[in-house]
Amino acid sequence: MVRFNPTNKNYKSIIGALPENKPFTLSIEIDKKVNEGRVFLCFHKDGEDILRRFMPLVSSDDTFNRHSIEINFAYKGLYFYYFEIETGWGIKYVCPTQSLDGAWCDEVYSQYQLTVYRPDENKANWFKGGVIYHVFVDRFAKSGECEYPYNAIINQNWGEVPDHRPVNGKILNNEFFGGNIQGICDKLGYIKSLGVTTIYLSPVFKANSNHKYNTGDFLQIDPGFGDERIFADFIKKADEMGIKVVIDGVFNHTGEDSIYFNKFGSYDSVGAYQSKESPYYDWFDFEIWPREYKSWWGIKSLPAVNKLNPAYIDFICERVVPKWLDMGVAGFRLDVVDELPDAFLDPLCKAIKNCGDKVIIGEVWENATDKISYDVRRRYFQGGQLDSVMNYPLKDAIINYLIYGDGHLLKNVVLQQINNYPKDSLDKLFNLLSSHDTKRIVTALSNIEISNKDNQATFKLSGEMKEICQKKQLLAAVLQYTLYGVPCLFYGDEAGLEGFGDPFCRQCYPWGKEDTKLVEFYRNLGELRRDELFVDSEVKNVSFTDGIFSFERAKNGSCYKIFVNADKCEKQLQDIENCLIKMGNIVEKNIIPAYGFAILKTK
Repeated sequence: MVRFNPTNKNYKSIIGALPENKPFTLSIEIDKKVNEGRVFLCFHKDGEDILRRFMPLVSSDDTFNRHSIEINFAYKGLYFYYFEIETGWGIKYVCPTQSLDGAWCDEVYSQYQLTVYRPDENKANWFKGGVIYHVFVDRFAKSGECEYPYNAIINQNWGEVPDHRPVNGKILNNEFFGGNIQGICDKLGYIKSLGVTTIYLSPVFKANSNHKYNTGDFLQIDPGFGDERIFADFIKKADEMGIKVVIDGVFNHTGEDSIYFNKFGSYDSVGAYQSKESPYYDWFDFEIWPREYKSWWGIKSLPAVNKLNPAYIDFICERVVPKWLDMGVAGFRLDVVDELPDAFLDPLCKAIKNCGDKVIIGEVWENATDKISYDVRRRYFQGGQLDSVMNYPLKDAIINYLIYGDGHLLKNVVLQQINNYPKDSLDKLFNLLSSHDTKRIVTALSNIEISNKDNQATFKLSGEMKEICQKKQLLAAVLQYTLYGVPCLFYGDEAGLEGFGDPFCRQCYPWGKEDTKLVEFYRNLGELRRDELFVDSEVKNVSFTDGIFSFERAKNGSCYKIFVNADKCEKQLQDIENCLIKMGNIVEKNIIPAYGFAILKTK
């Protein structure tokens, strides 16, 4: 009846988001049996009609009439559109399905998204095509002795399950295993062997917790991790090996035990909790000073900062950001970026980009192109703000596919992201499968839910369940490494670490006890990523057919074909003649085994 999909150049001349003042053509094909009249293209912005254009008939065959129109938007923004068709049965509409195919409807129940953006000058293109390694500093590797906070409980048993028990009803996060910057530096050779091009560190600013998300001093590296000399040496050695270092920027809140709040008098300066005369008093929102104040998600140990305070904006943008970037840091991952208003985020991103070709990654758990936070539509990818976001929607879709075997959701997410993001940002999406906030990927793939923390602490996969979950982890990694974006490997996933959420996803790297076959698999994927096709090529022909999820990476006549079989039965592949097997396990007669994959390159 109708043919349209914005991820197909036959219907949208430019795939993905559109730069300002860039003309593009939309075309739709309608079955002649509909007895059509006129066809209109209708655009909305911010809930209001802004454009209704007649689409002329440009060609016709025995079955379909084709209508096309050229559009050009002069200003960045988020636009939505649908088609209005005059038929013999009255007015009908063409709206998107989840896979973005056009569907007939009697009313406008959904609309296509069009992101229009202003291109940035500093694009951090070095970030594309690589591999990220996410390190939770206290749990990766230790070397030498370092200073610890006054409240620290030091666990000398590297690899022991972290303690999850509260003290007087509070989780203190004060158990330390001793991982530090020098430990990471000593393991740079290992990290490099995985094909890593960017190391993303959990926060390194001074704080009294093991996770450091409760900043004590933005201008000081945590003494438990080392000092500035060690940190600078680490960045220098990493850079010599072709590895950039990105750090966590936690600018939404501080710790209660910080130089700025100083609830416990740990610092020599006068904090906001101690006196209204403190230079930091206006940084915080007190309801009843000093005990009642706004905090992040009501967690009193994390007092929220007033991000609209000019003094705080100047401090972060003029002192904190330049200090760390001048030391050689290649960019920031912005914690809870949806808590940062545009009036703070704009100058923050400008300050980062003013320091050179740095990357800015945001923590967003949803579709970041149409995100609404605190009733405000965010413009992260319309220019001047983020380069990338943590790609949780893709992570969840991959896990869903590998658990249930139905790849339609994954296909839909892939097509929607191709449509919604600027191509440059799509190629930089931070593709994760695990993190310090989520289950380890192999545990997530078991689909086992355990609510009791004591039972979580002792749970281990075993037998057939473990074997299947490990096979599925390989499939997840293949998708993570071969789709658009940049794969982020959470330390220890490659070594076989398991674990539910915090703190069990934050266990120590198992040095000397690694799953060596799994490590080698990730090394091979890292080597595969060196092919320039994984930098910015198109993702095409996304399909889920007969249990096989497949797609292509194509550019300038070269092409990879990727096939993933999450089914427990073997499948036969089609259209793989004249292809070389780069990785995978195809057997005779084009058969891909259960829980198998194939990465092929055309000859």
